[in-house]
Parts: sequence; structure tokens; C-alpha cells
Amino acid sequence: MLAKYQESAVYAIRDSVLAADAYQEANPGLRQAVARRVGATLLQAPTGSGKTLMVGRALEAIRGKTKTPVAWFWFAPFSGLVAQTRDALAEQCPSLRLRDVSRDRSALLTGDGDVFIQTWALVAARSKESRKVRRKDETASLDDMLGDLRDRGVRIGVVIDEAHLNFGTTAKAAADFYLNVLRPDFTILATATPNDEKLEAFEEAAGVTVENRVTISRQQAVKEGLNKKGLTLGVVRLDGADARYIEPEQAALTIAWMKHQQIKARLAERGANVTPLMLVQVEDQPKGGEDPIKRVKERLLELRVPESAIATHTSGEPDPDFHTLAYDPSREVLIFKVTAATGFDAPRAWTLVSVRPTRGTQFGLQVVGRIMRVHPKVRAQRQDDDLLDRGWVYLTDPELQGGLESAAAELKAVKDSIATVADELQVLEFSSEIEARLADRHIGVPRANALPKNAEERQMRLDALIGEGFVDVSIREAPAEVQDKIVIQGEFQRALNRTPLFGDVHLGAAPPPGGGAAPRETRVYRLRRDRGVPDALLSERAPKPEQMDGVVVKRAASLVFAEDRTPFDELLRTQGQAIVSLRDLFIEGQPDQERFSVRMSEARIAEAAQTSFEFNQSISARALKAELMDEFRRRAVARGMESDEKAMRRALELFALNRPHAIPEALKSAQATAVDVGPAEAIPDLRVPEDVIVRPSRLGAYEVFPPNMNANERRFAEMLDADESGQVKWWLRLQENAAWAVTLMLPNGKRFFPDFAVGVAGRRTTDAIALVETKDDGVNGRAHSEINREKIRARHREYRNVFWTWERDGRWEEMGWHPELERIEPLRRFSIERLVMID
Repeated sequence: MLAKYQESAVYAIRDSVLAADAYQEANPGLRQAVARRVGATLLQAPTGSGKTLMVGRALEAIRGKTKTPVAWFWFAPFSGLVAQTRDALAEQCPSLRLRDVSRDRSALLTGDGDVFIQTWALVAARSKESRKVRRKDETASLDDMLGDLRDRGVRIGVVIDEAHLNFGTTAKAAADFYLNVLRPDFTILATATPNDEKLEAFEEAAGVTVENRVTISRQQAVKEGLNKKGLTLGVVRLDGADARYIEPEQAALTIAWMKHQQIKARLAERGANVTPLMLVQVEDQPKGGEDPIKRVKERLLELRVPESAIATHTSGEPDPDFHTLAYDPSREVLIFKVTAATGFDAPRAWTLVSVRPTRGTQFGLQVVGRIMRVHPKVRAQRQDDDLLDRGWVYLTDPELQGGLESAAAELKAVKDSIATVADELQVLEFSSEIEARLADRHIGVPRANALPKNAEERQMRLDALIGEGFVDVSIREAPAEVQDKIVIQGEFQRALNRTPLFGDVHLGAAPPPGGGAAPRETRVYRLRRDRGVPDALLSERAPKPEQMDGVVVKRAASLVFAEDRTPFDELLRTQGQAIVSLRDLFIEGQPDQERFSVRMSEARIAEAAQTSFEFNQSISARALKAELMDEFRRRAVARGMESDEKAMRRALELFALNRPHAIPEALKSAQATAVDVGPAEAIPDLRVPEDVIVRPSRLGAYEVFPPNMNANERRFAEMLDADESGQVKWWLRLQENAAWAVTLMLPNGKRFFPDFAVGVAGRRTTDAIALVETKDDGVNGRAHSEINREKIRARHREYRNVFWTWERDGRWEEMGWHPELERIEPLRRFSIERLVMID
């Protein structure tokens, strides 16, 4: 039984064709002109409203009503839809005789109302199949058949299904065949939403004017129970602590499968004998790349979707029963590509996941349209159920597919296209907030180094800068072009910072005519040993490599498992948390939120954790991880636990990621027992060119201030030099990488050279020395870099704690490590009196 709007549409199409027939009878000499002017009728109806049924019933209603018989040629846009259309017409319009033009081209046997179903490609394209149909052999060609039909007084009618798709790249060929070969008397176009540009192009090429338009609104289809009321769009956003451990695609599949299960349970609760279908649309397989069908299927199996419940279909590997899958209750998931999806009927479908990188208008019109149909068995039940009366679409995060601007454009494209098939469009956002940090180092580069030639060189130069503290570690996540810029800036800053403190300072003098540098006279300032400055300072030296990979690593692994929190705490953690926020795109309001769990990707965890074991250049990351796993196994056996290698490896990696300082701290403690401390080279005298003006110093290790301290260091030295309390006995500006300077060994295997050594009255360390590191104000410089986070927690074996200070708003502040915030924070006003304190 037809719905009221369907019945009205059938009558409207019938009356339009009969009116054109009457005009042609009244003007037999203008038959083709009348056909092109008033013989075309457009049916515009939403997906799922029954376009095939309405056109088929209209053809039944027309049969026998025209002055002469009419043979109809029905064109589907894709070959896959030919069988579907034939099956639908055979079931719903049994009085129509369905014909196949590829095998049956007899004009003599053609009767009034016969329908030939095919694609444009079969008759209008330059293909082998088209040549066969159009070539005359033992049977008549299509062209001859059409001529014979006209000679026998049979009118020609054309039905163009999915008209917005039929007028694509083959529009010119289709228009030529339509105008010069078919030369139809009547044309019926059916579309969900016409593409005006394509339709106008066809009208112009074929000389046709579409005067008759039958429009069915979505409200009518919803009211009659043929379309779902709404469409909820879920955009997966994975940020925050768990973001890097979760695959967005896996999250979308997880959420969609959960929704599928809810719908399945609700249908069972309502007594509806219907098994819902979940659709998964994948991208095309790149040449030489991974198979997206296989990838998605593996992820569905991880969700414990039965393999027997998963069906796949692509143009490359078509399922011979593709169009029956939608009706097979044993299949609950269908993985497909868009080319295979266009137009297919899936009344069991409620949920759809799209993992394609781009989505445009056709996504909304065709793919999403699959889930807006209402299954006949639930039409009477779903209108009072918001779960069943909606389609549910889930997309992977648009931000992962081109950035914020393209993400917004893609979301708008989906919204605009879907608006034609849904009155209610909502968006589910899955988010848990992330703090994305990139190095904000905009340094002028008067003479820049060359850009990295390749990814390997970029990584090598970037690693060096991160290790030395000139670039924040978060820059690793930036795009390549941003990394290149930061590499050049960081290398320039490093070059400035490495200007030698002692030795020749080449200022002012022009080279002699011979081109060589002119010899310069220097003044020599002796070390003030009378102030208590030692001949040499004490430096830490790294243990021997065999010690690091042996005793030190073994000791560190033991310390990791001796803490309150250990990798055992991560053994049962397999799910990542996220937030689901629901908001309506059309109605502003406060979104609701709920949490959901998604299984974390072991591959992503392993990838993210890789650098967590590579923080020390003096040890083998492989040896460290192997020793930690050995210790994990030993402790598990001691607890009477079964050793699950896969779970233990994941737990260790999560532990390293969630407690990034635990393993380095354990290694630092283990390394401290193996670090060697001994005298560095003798502190040299200070040599200053004669033409360089230097200021005298009261308490400096020399009689003058070294000339090439930066402004920050000079102000700090002036504060020390002005001490009247007797607390400061002497001070010395140290030089980075100098063989005579104080060195501390860091857990990452790198060395730390503090800025100042200060002789402090009453300090109970070797030679009463306190070490001081000065920084800028932490806003414009690199005070909070990853390397400084390591340095500020370092302790010298003999000189003990290093004082850190910066000048802010004209006063010096003491800085320290805040363990809860995991950052460097001001502690108190810097006081010379505190230099005697040992932490």
C-alpha cells in the first residue's frame, strides 16, 4: 500500500506524461520539440522515501493510457544498482515486464510498458560492452531496435534514476546518446537532491527543459515512517593523557559497535525480529600501501565482533551477494568503499563509521543516506524511541586529517550535504583536552645555516639541540617545516652561547694587507689564590660503558620496582578514558557529557614509549629495557603471578610514559654510586686583549670581571661582588665544555656545566664551594626546556646542591623543582645567606 505522498507523486508523474502525450498528438510535426520542452518530469525525493516504487507505479499507471504504446529505458548510475532496481520493480511493480537490452533487443516482442534496465555506460560509453550492444550481428543492434520501435509507432520513454549522479563525467556522451539515438518522447528523472550544475549541463547539452517537478519533503517521508527523524554525527576527538595511546579509528569503531549493540538490544526488547547492520566506509587502498579492508576487519575482531558477522565489499573484490547482505541477519557489519556504496539499499542499517580522509557532498547524499531508511518491521515502533528513530554516524577526528581549517571545512561539508537527508543533525564530540606544547623560539637569524637535506639529518640536528637544552622536546611533534625553522634558530642561539669566555676576543682590529689576523697584545690576570680559590675544581665523570650496561642498569631496574608505584600498577590497564559531549549544530545549548572507555593500542603505546628508554646516551636502551623486563619477571614469580609477556611489556611501557621521571631517577641513583669524581684541569689565568676595557672586581677569582659574560650573568656577578657580609669569599664564572670547569653527570648521560662557582664562608663542602646556575626570567628563554628539567634535579657528589636563580622585575629569585607540577617554579627571594645551605 502506498503512502499518501507516494500516491500523490505517482499521479503527478502519470499526469505529466499523459499531458506531454496529448501535446504530441495535437502537434505531430513537433513531436521532438514538444518532448524536449514539456516531456521531462523531475521527481525530487529524499533517500529512503521510495523513489523506485513511485516511478515504477507511475509506469504501471501510464501503461494503456497513452495514444500509442511506450517502451521505457531505465538508466541506473552504476552497474551494481541494475540488479537492485530489477529486484525492487519485480517485487513492488509486478505488472511491469522487465527486459535486458544486452541480451534482448527484439522490437517485435516489445509491448506497452516494457522496461529495459541498464546503465549509461552500457550504451553510451566507448567500451567493449557498449560496442557489443550497439553493433549489428545475429541480433539487432540497439540503434536498429529503436528505429524499428518508432516505425511500429512505439513511443520511447526514459527513466534516469539517481539523476544527480548520472550527469557526471559522462554527461556529454550521455547527452549525445540521449539526444541523437534515444530521442525520447518522455523523460522521468529521479533524484534525492539534484546537483544543479550537472543537471543544467545535461539540460543544455540535450536541449531539454525540465518543466515538471514533483517534490517530496523529508517531513512527509518521516511522517509516513519511511525515514528516520534525526541523524547524530559523532566526531571522535582524542586528546589529553590517553590521546597518543588510542587509535582514532579504533575509537570510532568501538563507539559505533557499542551503539550498534544498544540498538540491537532495544530491537529485541521491542520484539522486532530485525538484526541491525553497522556500515564501515574505508578509503581506497594506496598503491603499495596497506589494505584498509584488512586493517578495519582486524580492529573489529579486536572488539570481539564475530568474524562470521563481518562482510566486505569493494570493486576490486566484490561480494557476489552484495545486494543481499543488507537482508542477511547473520551479517552485522559491512565494510565497503564509497564506489561500492553509492545507492545500495540497507534498511537494517542504523550506524555508520567513515574513516575516509575526505568527505564531501556525495558522502552525505549517498553513504549517509543508507542509514536513514526505516526497516518495515519497525516503522510502527520507532517514532516514540529516540534511539531507533535516528541514524548514527561516526567519523575519525577531522583535526587529524589536515589541521583546524580543513577540519572545519570538512565538518561543514558533511553538515551541508547531510542536511538534505536529515532535519535533525547533532554532533557528538569525544574529547578529553590536551596541552600541545611547541617550542616558542622566534629568534632573529641574520645568517642562517642551511636547511636539513632530509629527515635523517633533520632528526640528528634536532636531537642535538634538544639534548643541549636549546629546543624543547615537544618540537618533535611539530610538522617538518616548523622543525626546520626551529633547527636553524636553535643552532644560531647555540653558536652565540658558545663564544669562548677566555682566550682571544677579536674586536676592532682590521686584518693586515696579507690577509692574516694581526697579532694582539693581551693582559694577563692571575688567579686569586689568596682569596681561597683552589687550583682545580672537582668534576664528575661518567662510569665506564661496561659498568653502565651492567651493574648500573641492574641496580636501576631494582630501584624502579622498589618504589611505591611500580609497573605492576599498570598491568590491568588496557582502556583509555575520554569524554563524550553532545551538542546540536542547529540549536545552541549546554552540551551534556559522559565518559567512555576505548581499548588502547599496544602499537601506539610501544611507539610512544620508545624514547622513554633512550634518555641516556651512555647506556643501551635495549639493555635497559631488557633488564627492566627481567626484573619484572622475577618480581612476578615472587608474587606467584603468571608471567604474561605481552601484558608485562605494555605495563612497563605505560609506566615509563605515565611516570617519565621514575626510570631516569632510578638510573641517576644507581649511576651516582658509579660516578667518578676527580680534579679537573687547573683553572687558567684570564687573558684579555689590551684594547678591551674591563672593570675591576672586589671578590672575583680574578681582579676583573671577565669581559664576555652576558647581561644576565654580569648582573648576578655584580650582586655577588657587592656582598659586604663576608659570606662570599670569591666567585668564578665557569665555562661550558671547558676541561677545567665543574661537571655534573645527568641521568641522560649528558653533562651539566653550572654558571658560577662561589666560595661561601661556612659551607660544608669541598673548598666551601657552592654552585649556581643563572637563567633568564623563564618567559623569553629556555628556562623550562626539557634539559633544564633534568639539570635542576642534579646534585654534585662533592659540591652537592646547585642553586638556581633568575632575575624578575629587578630582583633575584631562587628557583626549584616542583614535583607535583613537574616544572621549575620560583621558591623564594634569592639570598646570599642561603648559599651555605646543603639540601
